[in-house]
Amino acid sequence: MIAGLALLGVIVRPFKICEAWWACGGAIALVLLRALAPNAAYAAVARGLDVYLFLIGMMALAEFARVEGVFEWIAAWAVRAAGGSRGRLLALVYAAGACTTAFLSNDATIVVLTPAVLQAVARTDARPHAYVFACALVANAASFVLPISNPSNLLFFAHAGVPPLGSWLMSFGLAALASIALTYAALALLFRRDVAADLMVHDGSAPPPRALASGALVVGALVLVATSSLGGPLGAVACALGLAAALLATTRERAAPLAIARGIAWPVVALTAALFVLVEALDLAGASALPRMLFGWANHVATPLAQLGIAFASALASNVVNNLPVGLDLGKYVAAAHPPAAFSAAALVGVNVGPNLTANGSLATLLWLAILRRANVEVSPLRFAAVGIAVTPAALLAAALLAR
Repeated sequence: MIAGLALLGVIVRPFKICEAWWACGGAIALVLLRALAPNAAYAAVARGLDVYLFLIGMMALAEFARVEGVFEWIAAWAVRAAGGSRGRLLALVYAAGACTTAFLSNDATIVVLTPAVLQAVARTDARPHAYVFACALVANAASFVLPISNPSNLLFFAHAGVPPLGSWLMSFGLAALASIALTYAALALLFRRDVAADLMVHDGSAPPPRALASGALVVGALVLVATSSLGGPLGAVACALGLAAALLATTRERAAPLAIARGIAWPVVALTAALFVLVEALDLAGASALPRMLFGWANHVATPLAQLGIAFASALASNVVNNLPVGLDLGKYVAAAHPPAAFSAAALVGVNVGPNLTANGSLATLLWLAILRRANVEVSPLRFAAVGIAVTPAALLAAALLAR
């Protein structure tokens, strides 16, 4: 009951209290009320060390890019390169989001690219909705291109270890391409009227980032990809790269590291740690039977049907209680039970693509809504769900069948 109420608080945010407070409060209450032994809670938190380091490092790299004006320049370049075409601008924004998600994680696409796109589109006569939806949807659709594309990937493999890059691409390469392509096709079809007119640009200029900063980001991305291909410690490497980027920022401005540190969403790190405790408590209370039932059913039906069933079930669960605890719990079962690789791959697809169905599906989407509210761009959770239900099913179906 305590863990369930805490997760409900994370999703609903009563009294507009930060999600992290609800999760951390629930984790502390579990220990204080002796529903969970302190050593069990400590062990659960300790299991997520690599994930916390990864989150901190990737957010630091994203903030470094923001401080250096990289994303502002990319968004302004997209406006100029669109050549007066709203449809071409949508494609360019989507492509920028796919690359950002692949190499800097989906949180960077939401937290850093989306505000830059809003700022760039404000210099035109276009409404921003199609372009910010492109950022939100590609952040999930492309979030399993690489292991570093989404923290939920590390959560899913927190108990078994992230597969080397070669194995990852064999499992998810085609599925990720299908997810990205089909999501864009549905998005372009849905917003075809919004992007049909010509684009008038009032001011599409933005100063280019320093070559040093751009080079550092490219090197950082290559180092992360190399670490993943060698099966190295992604969390430690990402954190080291984030620290190096903060130090490099001092060559531009002495106060830049402080701005980068302030820009890191520390509550997200606390939320993730608390989720490890909440999932541990739920499993002790019997929630671990749900993945066992799902994968048990899958063993008795044809493989394609089993993959679809697992993917859609994990997608539905992600939209009910958020994909972070769902990914963590499914990954814990996969590490212990060793189901067929296609089944575990389909589960990860559901955890990554499924959150495009509703605004509650992922923390990234909740952050996206908050960014839009601050920018006075009105998108209700109901509007997001209407778009998500139209865009997501085809991408989810294709990715689930192609995952191996």
